[in-house]
Amino acid sequence: MGYKDTITKKYLSRNDIFADAFNYYIFDGRPVISPDDLQEKDPTESAVVHRLEQTMTDQKNRDVLKVLTLRKNRPVTLALLGIESQAHVHNAMPVRCCLYDALNYSSQLEEIRKDHKEKKDLRTTEELLSGFTRNDRLTPVITLCICFDAKEWDAPRTLHEMFRKTDPRILEHVDDYRLNLITPFGIKDFSRFSTELGLLMEFIQCSDNKEKIRATMESDERYQSVDISTVDMINAYTSANIPTSGAEGGKVNMCEGIKGLIEEGHAAGIREGHAAGIQDGEDQLTRLFRSLVPGSEDYNKALNATPAERKELYKKYGIID
Repeated sequence: MGYKDTITKKYLSRNDIFADAFNYYIFDGRPVISPDDLQEKDPTESAVVHRLEQTMTDQKNRDVLKVLTLRKNRPVTLALLGIESQAHVHNAMPVRCCLYDALNYSSQLEEIRKDHKEKKDLRTTEELLSGFTRNDRLTPVITLCICFDAKEWDAPRTLHEMFRKTDPRILEHVDDYRLNLITPFGIKDFSRFSTELGLLMEFIQCSDNKEKIRATMESDERYQSVDISTVDMINAYTSANIPTSGAEGGKVNMCEGIKGLIEEGHAAGIREGHAAGIQDGEDQLTRLFRSLVPGSEDYNKALNATPAERKELYKKYGIID
């Protein structure tokens, strides 16, 4: 498992972040699900299928899976909630999530069958055949895909969208599967998030627009004290390179962090300017940084570039001829 996968699963496993994602998606941001309503569950989805003398198995690993118990509801509501993270748009995500859900239901059936086998309480032919009685019940499963790609999700969102052109009379009898999806590009109201998950998604959405990201950071006080885990996620998905080494109490002032990066660049520009006998070296680098999006490829290149490489960037952005 790579660094990005590791920190993402750890971040989404936090009950506050997990609850916030589902409250945003299902309840329009209302705090219906609290962190205390969630309990970690093994994310391995496996199924055992018994057919004649053969036993077939299948197994997949989710990113995060939790048991939801809404005790404030009457009757108490139980559900299984899973999150699948994506760094990039995935063209086959409806099938992937559908498979996770199907495996979970199959696994629930197997557990019920085993329980009945131990109790030896199945009586009718139908019960013995299925291992399931009329009174048995399954727990509903919801899988939510969270994509951290700044691009618009232009891949299928339903199973039907993945089919070739099909006679509608046939398609009518093929059950569809709808992808539950959160993606930065599709979020219109970030106030519906109650945790820094919203801040993370907003930063990703703005990451290609330098003016918007600067305006957002200047107007939003939350950026002055951001949890180091959120900054790590921002750095992983936008290459913003916000320093976290000097974090106090696990919090990072992102505004100061970006200023610090630019100041380092200014210092380098001064050194290059004096070395080359150019008095406006600092001004050139200042203009360059104003032209770049924090976290972009050229932004990061400018921070660590050699004098020759910076000269190419100056030419690219029309700062020098």
